[in-house]
Formats: sequence, C-alpha cells, structure tokens
Amino acid sequence: MEGNSRLIENRTVEAAKQLFCGGIAGSVAKTITAPLSRLTILFQVHSMVTTKHDRPKFSMTLKGGFNKIVERGGLRSLWRGNMTSVLHRFPYSAINFFVYENTLDILTGMKVDHNEKVETVGNLARRITARIIPKDGEGGAEEYYEQHRQQQQQQHQPSYSEDNTSASHKFLAGAVAGSVAVSACYPLDLVRTRLTTQLEGHEHYRGIRDAFRKIYQTEGLLGFYSGIAPTMLVAVPNFAISYSVYGTLKEYTLDDELFYNLRRIDADSGEPKLGFFLTVLCGACSGFVATSLTFPFDTIRRRMQIQNLHVDPEHRLSSAEQLTRLVRNEGLSSLYRGLTPEMLKVVPMVGTMFMVYEWSKDVLDVKHNR
Repeated sequence: MEGNSRLIENRTVEAAKQLFCGGIAGSVAKTITAPLSRLTILFQVHSMVTTKHDRPKFSMTLKGGFNKIVERGGLRSLWRGNMTSVLHRFPYSAINFFVYENTLDILTGMKVDHNEKVETVGNLARRITARIIPKDGEGGAEEYYEQHRQQQQQQHQPSYSEDNTSASHKFLAGAVAGSVAVSACYPLDLVRTRLTTQLEGHEHYRGIRDAFRKIYQTEGLLGFYSGIAPTMLVAVPNFAISYSVYGTLKEYTLDDELFYNLRRIDADSGEPKLGFFLTVLCGACSGFVATSLTFPFDTIRRRMQIQNLHVDPEHRLSSAEQLTRLVRNEGLSSLYRGLTPEMLKVVPMVGTMFMVYEWSKDVLDVKHNR
C-alpha cells in the first residue's frame, strides 16, 4: 500500500510539473507577442468592429493599425486584453502540452505492443521457412533473413511504414490535445477576443468579470460557446500540424550531423538535445506551416465570436454564411487579412513557447521519454 501511495504521489507531482511547464510556456510567449495578437484580431474583424452609428472602420495597414491603437489608448493599450489572454493561455497551454505528451505515450505504447506481436510472428515465419527451404551450404533461409536484417540496420534505413506511423501518431496526438484544450478553455477565449476588439472610447465591457456577467445576462450559458465550431476547425488541424512538424524537425535536427554544433549534451543522460536556437527554429517553422494552412478558418471563427456584440440579432450569420458573405463582399483576400501581423506574431510566439517549455522541463527535471 505504501509503495502504491508513493507511486501515485510521484505521478501527481510529475503531472503538476508538466502542466506548469506548459502553462508558463504559453503565458510567456503570449505576453511577448500580445500587441501583434491584438492587431491581428482587429484586422480579421475589420468590417465588423463598428457601431450602429457608422463608426469609422479599423485601419487597413500595419503601421496605421498600430498608430490608431496607440493614439486612442497609449502604449499600454497594445496589451489590452492580455490579462484575459494569460488567464486563458496558462490552462490552455498546460492542458495542450499535457494531453499531447500523454496521448503520444499511449499511442507509442500501442505501437510497441504491435511491433512485439509482429516480431513474434516474424520469428515464427522465419523459422518455419528455414525448415521448408532446404539449405545450400551456408546460404540457408535462416542466415539469409538474418543477413538481410543486419544489412538494413547497418544502412540505417527504417521502413516507410515506421516513419509514417510515427508522424501519424504526432498528428493524432496534436489533434486530440487541441480539441480537449479548446473545449476546456473556450469561454475565456471568447471573453479575450471581445475585450481585445474593443476600441478605446467605445468599450462595451469594463473588464473580465463584467464581460462574463454581461454575456451570461444577454446570451445565456450557450453564449460562452458562440463560435466554438469554427474554433475547433482551426485548433484541431493547427495543433495536429504544429506538433507533427515540430516533432519531425526535432528528430531530424538531432540526427543530422549538419546541426551537430547547434545541439547540446544533457549533463545527466549524456543524450543530445536541441539547443536554444534549434528549439526556437523548429517551433517557429511549425507555427508558420500550421498558421498558413488554417488562417482562413481563424478569420471566420473570430467573426463568429464577436458578431453577437457588433451585429443585430436579425443579421447574425452562421459560419458558412460568414464565409460566403465575406468572400462575396470583400474578396478572397479578406480571409487572409491580418496574416502579416499574425505571422510576425506566430513565428516568435510558437518558437518561444517550445523553447520555454523544453527549458522549464529541464529546470524542473520533468521525467519524460521525449
């Protein structure tokens, strides 16, 4: 009993440390890039951030957008809504990394069990074949299979199916992590978006608590999940792509001699690890690829999140209607409005997030296979 209690306690401590690492990584990265995050959202909802009294629309240029925000609220207004962002990002990133790592562990365990079964069947088939096929001197089937296996190991040529399975595991684990994190933290994301899109002098909410109270009073509990469907369409593929790209690049840079001088050696295990630059680079590349592929869906989800605030009830649209009307009225390029500040934000943010996560795991000595 004492042994079981100690095991449970150790696992609880490790889980808490892992959750903290994910949460702090997301919070630091989000705070650093908060001004660009706010600018991106304002660009995305450009044609909706207006009152019923024809308030001028938001700026169409990057410089003009920054100037308008600073002119109306000062430099501090660039971080408007960041407290809500951190309150959302800490549990969001904590859950995300935790679910990803543990889902990947489960999938990897399933793969190990599968490989053991395949190996057992392979050994049996090899021995049966060796008995059936007559040996010719030293060239029997048993030796042939063994020589072939050794040649493959010496050439370091893993089969396509093994690489493909590994990539698919990362993709699936990322998708599961994204869906769980979104479901758990969506109300905070909704409030963050609405606070961020408020321009100075036209505030509808006075703060986080006021936003939660007014949304509940005017829209009910379901109001906190307005736009969750398009958010899932963004988050699930985004994290699936991001984690799989990061994991693949991480493995590649650890194996390729080209990056030898940029790696570091773990003092305890003696195993090679990504250095600061490689971690940021792999994370930045994963964020760039994922954002490029999912940004149009992100534009639609932002518009869905704020339409209850800026659009009369009789004129509110579904996700499909938002997409159709936006493209018809403002062109296909409107789906990518705000992509420039988003990329300027995502590349350092995701790179920083993975770097802080890996660093904090080392500092707290989080026990993990990867």
